[in-house]
Amino acid sequence: MEIREADFEDVVLKSDRPVLVDFMASWCPPCKMMQPVVDRLAAKVADWADVYSVNIDRNAALAARYEISGVPTFVAWAGGQIAGRRTGALTEGQLLGLLKAASEAMPQPEAAPETQTAQQTPVNRDWVTIVSGLPRSGTSLMMRMLEAGGIPALTDQQRTPDEDNPNGYYEFEDVKSLADDAGWLQQAPGRSVKMVYRLLRHLPADRSYRVIFMRRHTDEILRSQKKMLEHKGITTDIPDDVMKAMFERELRNFYGWLPSQAHLQLMNVSYNDLLSTPAAVVNRISEFLGGNLNVQSMTAMINPELYRQRAA
Repeated sequence: MEIREADFEDVVLKSDRPVLVDFMASWCPPCKMMQPVVDRLAAKVADWADVYSVNIDRNAALAARYEISGVPTFVAWAGGQIAGRRTGALTEGQLLGLLKAASEAMPQPEAAPETQTAQQTPVNRDWVTIVSGLPRSGTSLMMRMLEAGGIPALTDQQRTPDEDNPNGYYEFEDVKSLADDAGWLQQAPGRSVKMVYRLLRHLPADRSYRVIFMRRHTDEILRSQKKMLEHKGITTDIPDDVMKAMFERELRNFYGWLPSQAHLQLMNVSYNDLLSTPAAVVNRISEFLGGNLNVQSMTAMINPELYRQRAA
């Protein structure tokens, strides 16, 4: 997926996942030769890392900042710091090695502060906070966390809790009609709303949105979704590998569309990291949403016992 300079800080430097960036050029034959390899790697590591491309001709200042003197140059980041770089045509294994080095260099999470000061200045969140992601990726949990943190949820409670989501779904029925009627957005600034990722394309560009995009190991998503369908008495003949390929293809298309959407700011949040290292992730979410969220209350909403489809 190609990204622009304006997105670089959010999706690369502030990412809580290892990131590999392919600095390339459209006139470069080795770059064209590497593109299928880069795409294949991006699909394979989508559960735990991100892979992006930067066209040096369209982002000359960015290329100069990182001293890109030849293409393709592959640079791996961990916690906003460069963890490795190599120039020239590489094998998929060599690219994966860069990402693994970045994964090992990821900073350890900091402990959440024990108290919040009463003197904090209130934040005027005049944007709409969107929680999105693939099905069964933790969107309902995130809605509950944001509500506990101080951002009220826009929800009609029509879909009641059940054994798959015992703490509620936090859905708002009017969201489904976004493509035809966006009037409900008038009541959304300063609040959070859950939205299927496909509907993000229909958000009108006349206002600002901050999107918490939930990511989860695809195998876990498939198991969780299958279990939910079983509870509803629904069976499907679609093989898991077909569903997995479809999800990964749609994610690639989504991240390819995202850089041109100036009205959207997006933060990827790993459900798996949220469960394993909540303090660091919750603090980053608070920062992304303007700060002053009650991070202790947010963290208290995380119940590891509900992590029932854990990857092996």
